[in-house]
Amino acid sequence: MSLKQIFLFLIFALLSIYTAFLNPHDSVIHITQNQTLKLPTVLLLLGSILIGVVITVFLFWTFNFKSALARWKIDFKNSRIEKRNLRIESLFKKGESLFICGKIEKSQTLIEKVLDTSSEHVGALNLMGRILDTTEKHEQAENFHKKALALEPQNIHALYDLAHTYSITGRQDEEISLLQKIQSINPGTVGPILRLRDVYIKQKDWKKVCTLQKKVLPLLRDNNEERKKEQINLGQFNFELGQQCLENGSQDSAVTAFKQALRESEKCLPAYLSLGDAYLESGKQKQALKTWKTGFQKTGHHACLVRSQTALRESDNYQELLQTYEESLEKSDDKSLLVLLVSTFYLEHGLKDKALGLLENNPSEHPLFHSLLLEKAKHSDNKQSNFDLTRDAIFALVLTKD
Repeated sequence: MSLKQIFLFLIFALLSIYTAFLNPHDSVIHITQNQTLKLPTVLLLLGSILIGVVITVFLFWTFNFKSALARWKIDFKNSRIEKRNLRIESLFKKGESLFICGKIEKSQTLIEKVLDTSSEHVGALNLMGRILDTTEKHEQAENFHKKALALEPQNIHALYDLAHTYSITGRQDEEISLLQKIQSINPGTVGPILRLRDVYIKQKDWKKVCTLQKKVLPLLRDNNEERKKEQINLGQFNFELGQQCLENGSQDSAVTAFKQALRESEKCLPAYLSLGDAYLESGKQKQALKTWKTGFQKTGHHACLVRSQTALRESDNYQELLQTYEESLEKSDDKSLLVLLVSTFYLEHGLKDKALGLLENNPSEHPLFHSLLLEKAKHSDNKQSNFDLTRDAIFALVLTKD
């Protein structure tokens, strides 16, 4: 009983006792017309209180029992639902594990059981879509992903997997739309931007690729190694943009893109080579040579020297490049290929004695090229065409070797 009921009972009992003392005479109770029962007033009142208490307690426990029974029914129902949900989740997790392990058919069987029991299980709907994608049933997979999204429109897993289905089926516009939606839901995450960037890479839309790549870098400030990797990628993407501009006949835009590539990544070799080529094509040989020299200093790649050597083939202004070659020889640990390259340079500019001394004092890992150049350095009557072929082959080897 509650405190309120106890308090009321005490008050009523005290009033009864007070009344009994004020009325000490017997009370007559008529049971029938002829039968009466005489009781002291105090006993009558206490009896009435007892009967009232018994009735009150009976009613209290009766209502409580009904409430308890209703609660028990609800708890029993909830328990059954919970057990059912746990069984479904157990099947789903097992099916998911089988899918990850590559056991597609077994996984599909379990997920079908889950969906038979719970047709609105979002995870199972989405996983069934992934299973169907794996078995190349892309149209059915799309339907399952869409069912999952109808139940949870912002479910990231379902959005990603539907975007993957669109990617497989070549529906890039729809894929882009979904990835943009994912990005808007999670603006501070790298994953959606990278996925969207990769779609634009497939389309060779390098402007959009560069724009997205710039958004990636600030999000990687806590991962220095990954940030450096993506910084290099940004330089490469700007280089690709420059190449695209060249193909479209826009040389000025190409030069701008190549310069941007080098600002983003100072070791972007293709950008040095192409920027120098663009300068040379527009008659700016000095700027081209400067670009290739910087490229060699930053990357150490001999392709930059090959470009400079080719540009200076008919020029007498080769002293600076000669100095660079000779300094590189002194510092290099692996001189085999560099000796061949410098020898071609000597021979191009009539420095046969230097070429002969270099070749005789430095054995090579490429004996055929070494012997051909040595023969050219010893005999002036060798055909120029043979030397040109040898030199071009060495240049090609330098490009692949570095």
